[in-house]
Amino acid sequence: MIYKLPKTAYSLFIALALSALSGAFSAADDYKYESRGKRDPFVPLVGINRPAVSKLEDVTSIADVKVEGIVSASGGRMAAILNDQIVRQGDRFGDIEIKKITKKAVTIVMGGKNYDIMLIEEGGSKSGR
Repeated sequence: MIYKLPKTAYSLFIALALSALSGAFSAADDYKYESRGKRDPFVPLVGINRPAVSKLEDVTSIADVKVEGIVSASGGRMAAILNDQIVRQGDRFGDIEIKKITKKAVTIVMGGKNYDIMLIEEGGSKSGR
């Protein structure tokens, strides 16, 4: 015995399925991945046993200095965020001196040598702008 559903039941089933699918797609459009504060997936979890350096006073290598942001204020004043600390030109932290801040880089003097550390923007470096 074959039981047939009325056409309204089929229509109702299709309408419910389509609304569920459209809701799933619209929820995906609202999602935005925030990487701040999360582990870098390209840094190995095993291997190098060097502790992470967080404060600029504790830095022993230029590789430990991370430029996280650069901001300019009125009058051409510049500031940068290095290792979660706000710095300005002329500031000193242990063996580090902030020599110059531009829109794209911070020049640091460490051990008598100048180092230009570029700001890496989210999604890659800026090109052609």
